[in-house]
Amino acid sequence: MPAATVVLLRAGPGGLEVLLTRRPATMAFAPDVHVFPGGRLDPSDRMANHPLARGLTARDAAARLGGTLAPAAALAHFVAAVRETLEETGIEVAARSLVPLSRWVTPASLVRRFDVRFFAAGVPADTDIRAPSSEVAASRWLTPADALAEARDGRLAMLLPTLVTFEQLMGHVDLASVRATLRVGPALDPPSITWIGADLARIDQRWAAGVAGRSATGWLVGRHELVLVDPADPTGVTSDAIDAAVSERGARLAGIALTGWSPEQRAGVELYAAGRGLPVAGAVGGLAPHPFTALRPEDHVPFGDILLIAESPSHAGPGALAYRLPDGRRLEGRFDDPVGD
Repeated sequence: MPAATVVLLRAGPGGLEVLLTRRPATMAFAPDVHVFPGGRLDPSDRMANHPLARGLTARDAAARLGGTLAPAAALAHFVAAVRETLEETGIEVAARSLVPLSRWVTPASLVRRFDVRFFAAGVPADTDIRAPSSEVAASRWLTPADALAEARDGRLAMLLPTLVTFEQLMGHVDLASVRATLRVGPALDPPSITWIGADLARIDQRWAAGVAGRSATGWLVGRHELVLVDPADPTGVTSDAIDAAVSERGARLAGIALTGWSPEQRAGVELYAAGRGLPVAGAVGGLAPHPFTALRPEDHVPFGDILLIAESPSHAGPGALAYRLPDGRRLEGRFDDPVGD
Protein backbone atom coordinates (compact mmCIF):
# COMPACT_ATOMS: atom_id res chain seq x y z
CA MET A 1 0.00 0.00 0.00
CA PRO A 2 1.29 3.50 -0.79
CA ALA A 3 2.57 5.58 2.12
CA ALA A 4 4.50 8.76 2.87
CA THR A 5 6.83 9.82 5.66
CA VAL A 6 8.47 13.14 6.55
CA VAL A 7 11.95 13.79 7.90
CA LEU A 8 11.58 17.03 9.87
CA LEU A 9 14.80 19.06 10.11
CA ARG A 10 15.63 21.94 12.42
CA ALA A 11 18.79 23.80 13.44
CA GLY A 12 20.13 22.80 16.86
CA PRO A 13 23.10 23.71 19.03
CA GLY A 14 25.00 20.67 17.77
CA GLY A 15 23.99 21.04 14.13
CA LEU A 16 21.10 19.75 12.06
CA GLU A 17 18.52 17.87 14.16
CA VAL A 18 15.89 15.36 13.04
CA LEU A 19 12.60 14.48 14.72
CA LEU A 20 12.34 10.81 15.60
CA THR A 21 9.23 9.24 17.13
CA ARG A 22 8.81 5.89 18.89
CA ARG A 23 5.88 3.71 17.94
CA PRO A 24 3.78 2.31 20.82
CA ALA A 25 4.39 -1.29 21.89
CA THR A 26 0.80 -2.11 20.94
CA MET A 27 1.24 -1.30 17.23
CA ALA A 28 0.86 -4.22 14.83
CA PHE A 29 3.68 -3.00 12.58
CA ALA A 30 7.14 -2.21 14.03
CA PRO A 31 6.18 -1.88 17.72
CA ASP A 32 8.65 0.08 19.90
CA VAL A 33 10.67 1.02 16.81
CA HIS A 34 11.84 4.59 16.15
CA VAL A 35 10.53 6.11 12.94
CA PHE A 36 9.83 9.41 11.20
CA PRO A 37 6.23 10.72 11.20
CA GLY A 38 4.17 9.22 8.39
CA GLY A 39 1.65 6.63 7.32
CA ARG A 40 -0.34 5.18 4.48
CA LEU A 41 -2.36 7.22 2.01
CA ASP A 42 -6.05 7.74 2.71
CA PRO A 43 -8.64 7.89 -0.08
CA SER A 44 -9.27 11.52 0.90
CA ASP A 45 -5.66 12.40 0.00
CA ARG A 46 -6.64 12.03 -3.67
CA MET A 47 -9.46 14.57 -3.38
CA ALA A 48 -9.41 17.26 -6.06
CA ASN A 49 -8.36 20.70 -4.82
CA HIS A 50 -7.28 19.29 -1.47
CA PRO A 51 -6.58 22.18 0.94
CA LEU A 52 -3.32 20.56 2.09
CA ALA A 53 -2.03 20.66 -1.49
CA ARG A 54 -2.19 24.45 -1.59
CA GLY A 55 0.60 25.90 -3.72
CA LEU A 56 1.49 22.61 -5.44
CA THR A 57 -0.04 21.27 -8.64
CA ALA A 58 -0.29 17.62 -9.58
CA ARG A 59 2.06 18.18 -12.51
CA ASP A 60 4.67 19.81 -10.29
CA ALA A 61 4.35 17.00 -7.73
CA ALA A 62 4.99 14.39 -10.43
CA ALA A 63 8.00 16.33 -11.72
CA ARG A 64 9.50 16.54 -8.24
CA LEU A 65 9.24 12.75 -7.97
CA GLY A 66 11.07 12.33 -11.26
CA GLY A 67 8.00 11.25 -13.19
CA THR A 68 7.86 7.99 -11.25
CA LEU A 69 4.16 8.43 -10.41
CA ALA A 70 1.19 9.75 -12.34
CA PRO A 71 0.39 13.38 -11.43
CA ALA A 72 -2.68 12.64 -9.29
CA ALA A 73 -0.90 9.87 -7.37
CA ALA A 74 2.18 12.03 -6.88
CA LEU A 75 0.15 14.88 -5.42
CA ALA A 76 -1.68 12.47 -3.10
CA HIS A 77 1.68 11.42 -1.62
CA PHE A 78 2.56 15.04 -0.85
CA VAL A 79 -0.85 15.54 0.75
CA ALA A 80 -0.50 12.36 2.83
CA ALA A 81 2.92 13.49 4.03
CA VAL A 82 1.51 16.82 5.22
CA ARG A 83 -1.58 15.23 6.78
CA GLU A 84 0.29 12.46 8.63
CA THR A 85 2.82 14.92 10.03
CA LEU A 86 0.04 17.16 11.30
CA GLU A 87 -1.94 14.26 12.79
CA GLU A 88 1.02 12.68 14.57
CA THR A 89 2.92 15.76 15.74
CA GLY A 90 0.73 18.85 15.35
CA ILE A 91 3.47 20.35 13.17
CA GLU A 92 2.29 22.03 9.98
CA VAL A 93 4.42 21.88 6.84
CA ALA A 94 3.47 23.08 3.36
CA ALA A 95 3.23 20.55 0.55
CA ARG A 96 5.22 22.82 -1.74
CA SER A 97 8.09 22.89 0.77
CA LEU A 98 8.57 19.12 0.87
CA VAL A 99 11.79 17.78 -0.64
CA PRO A 100 11.60 14.21 -2.01
CA LEU A 101 14.34 11.99 -0.58
CA SER A 102 13.83 8.33 -1.41
CA ARG A 103 11.50 5.41 -1.98
CA TRP A 104 11.42 2.19 0.03
CA VAL A 105 9.26 -0.91 -0.50
CA THR A 106 8.91 -3.48 2.27
CA PRO A 107 9.79 -7.11 1.38
CA ALA A 108 7.16 -9.27 -0.30
CA SER A 109 7.28 -11.81 2.54
CA LEU A 110 5.84 -9.37 5.09
CA VAL A 111 2.13 -9.49 5.85
CA ARG A 112 1.89 -5.71 5.64
CA ARG A 113 3.63 -4.22 2.61
CA PHE A 114 4.24 -0.52 2.14
CA ASP A 115 5.57 1.48 -0.81
CA VAL A 116 6.86 4.54 1.03
CA ARG A 117 8.00 7.90 -0.30
CA PHE A 118 10.33 9.77 2.04
CA PHE A 119 10.27 13.57 2.12
CA ALA A 120 12.24 16.17 4.07
CA ALA A 121 10.92 19.46 5.45
CA GLY A 122 12.67 22.26 7.29
CA VAL A 123 11.05 23.81 10.38
CA PRO A 124 12.08 26.67 12.72
CA ALA A 125 14.68 25.94 15.39
CA ASP A 126 12.17 26.15 18.25
CA THR A 127 9.71 23.68 16.68
CA ASP A 128 8.58 20.71 18.76
CA ILE A 129 5.69 18.26 18.85
CA ARG A 130 2.51 20.15 19.68
CA ALA A 131 -0.16 17.47 19.73
CA PRO A 132 1.25 13.93 19.90
CA SER A 133 -1.16 11.23 18.75
CA SER A 134 -1.87 7.68 19.86
CA GLU A 135 0.67 6.56 17.24
CA VAL A 136 3.53 8.32 19.06
CA ALA A 137 4.76 6.90 22.39
CA ALA A 138 7.70 9.31 22.63
CA SER A 139 9.70 11.72 20.50
CA ARG A 140 13.20 13.19 20.35
CA TRP A 141 15.25 15.55 18.21
CA LEU A 142 18.62 14.01 17.35
CA THR A 143 21.55 14.86 15.13
CA PRO A 144 22.25 12.16 12.54
CA ALA A 145 25.57 11.38 14.26
CA ASP A 146 23.90 10.89 17.65
CA ALA A 147 21.14 8.72 16.16
CA LEU A 148 23.66 6.45 14.45
CA ALA A 149 25.82 6.25 17.58
CA GLU A 150 22.84 5.20 19.71
CA ALA A 151 21.78 2.66 17.09
CA ARG A 152 25.29 1.19 17.09
CA ASP A 153 25.17 0.90 20.89
CA GLY A 154 21.82 -0.88 20.72
CA ARG A 155 19.95 1.96 22.41
CA LEU A 156 17.87 3.02 19.41
CA ALA A 157 15.85 0.46 17.45
CA MET A 158 15.40 1.51 13.82
CA LEU A 159 14.46 -0.18 10.58
CA LEU A 160 16.92 -0.06 7.68
CA PRO A 161 15.15 2.79 5.80
CA THR A 162 15.41 5.02 8.89
CA LEU A 163 19.02 4.02 9.48
CA VAL A 164 20.03 4.69 5.87
CA THR A 165 18.22 8.04 5.88
CA PHE A 166 20.29 9.16 8.87
CA GLU A 167 23.41 8.06 6.98
CA GLN A 168 22.31 10.13 3.99
CA LEU A 169 21.85 13.18 6.26
CA MET A 170 25.35 12.99 7.74
CA GLY A 171 27.38 16.12 7.05
CA HIS A 172 24.43 18.26 5.97
CA VAL A 173 23.78 21.63 7.59
CA ASP A 174 20.33 22.52 6.28
CA LEU A 175 17.50 21.54 3.94
CA ALA A 176 19.14 23.25 0.96
CA SER A 177 22.20 21.05 1.37
CA VAL A 178 20.04 17.94 1.57
CA ARG A 179 18.08 18.99 -1.53
CA ALA A 180 21.25 19.52 -3.55
CA THR A 181 22.76 16.16 -2.62
CA LEU A 182 19.68 13.94 -2.87
CA ARG A 183 18.02 15.60 -5.84
CA VAL A 184 16.16 13.33 -8.24
CA GLY A 185 18.21 12.32 -11.27
CA PRO A 186 17.13 11.98 -14.91
CA ALA A 187 14.87 9.16 -16.05
CA LEU A 188 16.81 5.94 -16.63
CA ASP A 189 16.32 2.81 -18.68
CA PRO A 190 15.27 -0.37 -16.83
CA PRO A 191 17.97 -2.19 -14.83
CA SER A 192 20.24 -4.46 -16.83
CA ILE A 193 22.31 -7.54 -16.05
CA THR A 194 25.31 -8.40 -18.24
CA TRP A 195 27.19 -11.67 -17.85
CA ILE A 196 30.98 -11.43 -18.06
CA GLY A 197 31.90 -15.05 -18.53
CA ALA A 198 30.20 -18.00 -16.86
CA ASP A 199 30.45 -16.88 -13.24
CA LEU A 200 30.22 -13.08 -13.07
CA ALA A 201 27.50 -10.62 -14.03
CA ARG A 202 27.43 -6.86 -13.70
CA ILE A 203 24.14 -5.35 -12.50
CA ASP A 204 23.27 -1.79 -13.52
CA GLN A 205 20.87 -1.03 -10.67
CA ARG A 206 18.12 1.56 -10.44
CA TRP A 207 16.83 3.56 -7.45
CA ALA A 208 20.27 3.50 -5.81
CA ALA A 209 19.74 4.16 -2.08
CA GLY A 210 16.08 4.73 -2.95
CA VAL A 211 16.73 7.91 -4.97
CA ALA A 212 14.93 8.22 -8.31
CA GLY A 213 17.25 8.60 -11.28
CA ARG A 214 20.29 7.27 -9.42
CA SER A 215 22.16 4.11 -10.44
CA ALA A 216 24.79 1.91 -8.82
CA THR A 217 26.76 -1.15 -9.82
CA GLY A 218 26.20 -4.53 -8.23
CA TRP A 219 27.40 -8.03 -9.08
CA LEU A 220 26.25 -11.64 -9.29
CA VAL A 221 29.03 -14.15 -8.63
CA GLY A 222 28.75 -17.91 -9.13
CA ARG A 223 27.33 -20.60 -11.36
CA HIS A 224 24.48 -22.23 -9.44
CA GLU A 225 24.75 -20.85 -5.88
CA LEU A 226 25.03 -17.12 -6.56
CA VAL A 227 26.31 -14.33 -4.33
CA LEU A 228 24.73 -10.91 -4.82
CA VAL A 229 27.26 -8.13 -4.18
CA ASP A 230 26.10 -4.64 -3.12
CA PRO A 231 22.31 -4.57 -3.62
CA ALA A 232 21.52 -0.85 -3.80
CA ASP A 233 17.85 -0.70 -4.81
CA PRO A 234 15.26 -0.89 -1.98
CA THR A 235 12.23 -0.62 -4.28
CA GLY A 236 12.13 -4.10 -5.81
CA VAL A 237 12.62 -2.83 -9.37
CA THR A 238 16.15 -4.20 -9.67
CA SER A 239 15.46 -7.31 -7.58
CA ASP A 240 12.79 -8.35 -10.08
CA ALA A 241 15.40 -8.21 -12.85
CA ILE A 242 17.86 -10.14 -10.69
CA ASP A 243 15.29 -12.84 -9.96
CA ALA A 244 14.60 -13.24 -13.67
CA ALA A 245 18.31 -13.56 -14.48
CA VAL A 246 18.88 -16.08 -11.70
CA SER A 247 15.88 -18.16 -12.74
CA GLU A 248 16.96 -18.13 -16.38
CA ARG A 249 20.25 -19.78 -15.39
CA GLY A 250 18.53 -22.38 -13.21
CA ALA A 251 20.41 -20.99 -10.22
CA ARG A 252 19.50 -19.56 -6.83
CA LEU A 253 20.68 -16.73 -4.61
CA ALA A 254 22.81 -18.04 -1.73
CA GLY A 255 23.56 -14.79 0.11
CA ILE A 256 24.61 -11.14 0.06
CA ALA A 257 28.16 -9.76 0.24
CA LEU A 258 28.84 -6.05 0.79
CA THR A 259 31.95 -4.12 -0.21
CA GLY A 260 30.93 -1.31 2.15
CA TRP A 261 28.16 0.09 4.31
CA SER A 262 27.19 3.21 2.37
CA PRO A 263 23.53 3.64 1.37
CA GLU A 264 24.47 3.03 -2.27
CA GLN A 265 26.03 -0.32 -1.38
CA ARG A 266 23.44 -1.87 0.94
CA ALA A 267 20.04 -0.16 0.70
CA GLY A 268 18.56 -3.22 -1.01
CA VAL A 269 19.71 -5.68 1.66
CA GLU A 270 16.37 -5.69 3.50
CA LEU A 271 14.59 -7.23 0.51
CA TYR A 272 16.86 -10.26 0.84
CA ALA A 273 17.83 -10.45 4.53
CA ALA A 274 14.45 -9.67 6.08
CA GLY A 275 12.43 -10.64 3.03
CA ARG A 276 14.01 -13.99 2.16
CA GLY A 277 16.19 -14.87 5.12
CA LEU A 278 19.40 -14.82 3.07
CA PRO A 279 22.69 -14.49 4.97
CA VAL A 280 24.71 -11.26 4.71
CA ALA A 281 28.47 -10.75 4.92
CA GLY A 282 30.38 -7.47 5.12
CA ALA A 283 33.29 -5.67 6.72
CA VAL A 284 33.81 -5.53 10.47
CA GLY A 285 32.17 -2.50 12.06
CA GLY A 286 29.05 -2.37 9.93
CA LEU A 287 25.81 -1.05 11.41
CA ALA A 288 22.77 -3.08 10.39
CA PRO A 289 19.36 -4.06 11.84
CA HIS A 290 19.89 -7.62 10.61
CA PRO A 291 22.50 -10.29 11.46
CA PHE A 292 25.63 -10.41 9.31
CA THR A 293 28.95 -12.22 9.17
CA ALA A 294 31.82 -9.80 9.82
CA LEU A 295 34.70 -10.29 7.39
CA ARG A 296 38.33 -9.20 7.56
CA PRO A 297 40.90 -9.28 4.76
CA GLU A 298 41.74 -12.87 3.78
CA ASP A 299 38.42 -14.22 5.11
CA HIS A 300 36.23 -15.93 2.56
CA VAL A 301 32.54 -15.32 1.93
CA PRO A 302 30.83 -18.30 3.65
CA PHE A 303 28.31 -19.04 0.91
CA GLY A 304 28.13 -19.37 -2.86
CA ASP A 305 29.85 -21.87 -5.18
CA ILE A 306 32.72 -19.56 -6.23
CA LEU A 307 35.40 -18.77 -3.66
CA LEU A 308 35.35 -15.06 -2.84
CA ILE A 309 38.24 -13.82 -0.69
CA ALA A 310 37.90 -10.51 1.17
CA GLU A 311 40.74 -8.05 0.62
CA SER A 312 41.57 -4.47 1.51
CA PRO A 313 40.27 -2.21 -1.29
CA SER A 314 42.46 0.23 -3.13
CA HIS A 315 40.00 3.13 -3.07
CA ALA A 316 38.27 3.30 0.33
CA GLY A 317 38.94 3.45 4.05
CA PRO A 318 37.66 1.59 7.14
CA GLY A 319 34.51 -0.47 6.71
CA ALA A 320 35.21 -1.31 3.08
CA LEU A 321 36.29 -4.51 1.36
CA ALA A 322 37.16 -5.82 -2.06
CA TYR A 323 36.49 -9.41 -3.13
CA ARG A 324 38.94 -11.51 -5.15
CA LEU A 325 37.67 -14.18 -7.52
CA PRO A 326 39.72 -17.37 -8.14
CA ASP A 327 41.04 -15.98 -11.45
CA GLY A 328 42.40 -12.85 -9.75
CA ARG A 329 39.65 -10.42 -10.70
CA ARG A 330 38.55 -8.10 -7.90
CA LEU A 331 35.23 -6.46 -7.15
CA GLU A 332 35.71 -3.05 -5.58
CA GLY A 333 32.59 -1.23 -4.51
CA ARG A 334 30.91 0.84 -7.19
CA PHE A 335 33.76 0.79 -9.69
CA ASP A 336 32.35 0.03 -13.11
CA ASP A 337 34.45 -3.02 -13.92
CA PRO A 338 36.23 -5.78 -12.03
CA VAL A 339 39.93 -5.10 -11.64
CA GLY A 340 42.31 -7.73 -12.99
CA ASP A 341 45.74 -8.54 -11.66
